[in-house]
Amino acid sequence: MRTSLVCLVLLLILPSAAQAAATSRMGPEAVHEVRSRIEARDCGGAVQRLKAGLKAGHPEVSLLAGSMYEHGICVKAGWDNAVTFYTQAYEKGFPEAAERLAAGYADPAQGPDIAAALWWSVRDRGGARHEPCAVSAAAQGDPDSFVAELKTWDPNKLVICNYIVGVLSTISAEVKYPTRARSWGMEGEVVLRFLPAVPRIELKTGAGGAFRLFGWLDGDTLLDQDAGIATGSFEKALREVARRALRRYPQPPGIPLRAEASVKYVFQLEDELK
Repeated sequence: MRTSLVCLVLLLILPSAAQAAATSRMGPEAVHEVRSRIEARDCGGAVQRLKAGLKAGHPEVSLLAGSMYEHGICVKAGWDNAVTFYTQAYEKGFPEAAERLAAGYADPAQGPDIAAALWWSVRDRGGARHEPCAVSAAAQGDPDSFVAELKTWDPNKLVICNYIVGVLSTISAEVKYPTRARSWGMEGEVVLRFLPAVPRIELKTGAGGAFRLFGWLDGDTLLDQDAGIATGSFEKALREVARRALRRYPQPPGIPLRAEASVKYVFQLEDELK
C-alpha cells in the first residue's frame, strides 16, 4: 500500500463569488468547445482550446483535462497527468474530481493504490455512504493518521473496500459530471445501492420510493430484471456506466453477504449559465 500519493493531498480552495459567477458562465462554454472539437475528430483544435481553458483557470476544463489524460483522448494517456488536473479541479471547488481520483486509484491498471483510493473517496461527502469501509472522523482529515488507521485493517478488508469504492466512485464520477443532470432532464432524489457480494446494483428514485433491482453481474454480462425499465435517458446512461464499473474492477473473494454501500444524488434543474 503506497502512501506517497496520499501525502500530496492539498486543501480545498473555494472560488470567490465573482470567480464562481464567471466560471459558471465561461467554464461550461470552454468545455463545450473542447468536446465539440473532439467529436469532430479535430484533436489539434481540441488541445488548443483545452490549453486556453486551462490558462483561464476554469475548473471544469481541469476536470475534462484529467479525463482526457486518463483515457488518452487527443493526448497521450498518463495517470500522473490526470491526477494533476483532477487535483486542480478539486482545489477550485469541484468535488466531482475526488470521485475520479478515487476511481482511478482503485483501478488495478494504476496499482491499485488502496490508501489513495480510500482517501479520495471521503473527500466528497455529497451522498456517498461506504459503511463497511468507514474511517474514523479523527483520521479523515490527516493523511498520516488516515494511513496509520488503514494499516490496522485486515488486508482482505482493504481489498474489498477498494472494490466497493472503485465501483461506486466510477459511477458517481459520471453521474455527477457538471451539466449532466440538466442534459438528462433529471430532478429530485436518486439513491444507488451496491451489494458487492452478488454483485448487484439497486436503484431508488424519489424520497418515498423503494429500491428495485437495476442490474447484476453474471460473468461479463450485466443482467436486467426488466430491460424495459430503463426508458429514460438518465437510466440508460446509468446502466451503461454501471456496466463499465462492474467490469472495471475484479470482484474479490470473501465479501460478507450483507455488505452494502450506497450513494445519493439530488438533482436540481437550474440555468447554470446565469
